[in-house]
Amino acid sequence: MRPDPSDIAARRMRNARPWSSSSAQPLKPGHGKKVMLAILVLIMITSLIFVIQNRDDIGQHVNRPISKVKMDKQWQQVTEQEIAQMITGYMGVGFFNFDVIGVKETLEQHAWIREASIKRIWPDSLLLRITEQVAIALWDEDKLLNQYGEIIQPANARELNGLPILSGPIDSQIEVMEQFQLMSQLLFSSGLRLSGLTLSRRGSWYLTLNDSMQVAVGREQVIERLQRFIEFYEAQPAAQTAEFSSVDLRYNNGIAVENSHEELAEVAVR
Repeated sequence: MRPDPSDIAARRMRNARPWSSSSAQPLKPGHGKKVMLAILVLIMITSLIFVIQNRDDIGQHVNRPISKVKMDKQWQQVTEQEIAQMITGYMGVGFFNFDVIGVKETLEQHAWIREASIKRIWPDSLLLRITEQVAIALWDEDKLLNQYGEIIQPANARELNGLPILSGPIDSQIEVMEQFQLMSQLLFSSGLRLSGLTLSRRGSWYLTLNDSMQVAVGREQVIERLQRFIEFYEAQPAAQTAEFSSVDLRYNNGIAVENSHEELAEVAVR
């Protein structure tokens, strides 16, 4: 019996392998990575060649000279013109070559500048922030004390009005400043303003009240003597205390007062 041709064809189709072309086969592992790496290398080489050929133009663009200065201008004693004069010698230098430390040191040499902060802003700008000194008192007539008790000596120290005048031996400014703060608090309730304080070389304290009244306190029992004077002052009529020109508290049980229109002193005994 001859086999049915249709059965033979069906068997051949079942046993046949699926057809595939080489183009439909998946890429071998790692082949895609090699292609990407080759592309990246080509890009890098091309970029390097471009940079080498145009290095001067690129350098001038990236490292362009600083030509703009931004400043905080909320200053009381330092002027913009002074700042410009101090930093003009540093200008015109490339961004990455700019001497930030040199500018900082130059600015902080100014008597009124306590701290200077300098920041470069690409591509061609400079940001300056300046902290000014805060003067709280005149020291020895031609110097100033800041809030930390440090001595500063600007050229216009004598021109500042309204500051208390403090003085004392070398390196005594902290002690004098602390005593000034304590005495000011004690005198506040009586309406007396401490406008000057002096510590002598022998350790005696002398006060100037309301810009005109001179008070000698001495070396011993300073706070007790001052409190005794405050009690005495508050007990007197305002018309009488207005005439006080000098007061001596260097008595164990009394106060010597001299009026502005009298030559002799009065002694008030407690």
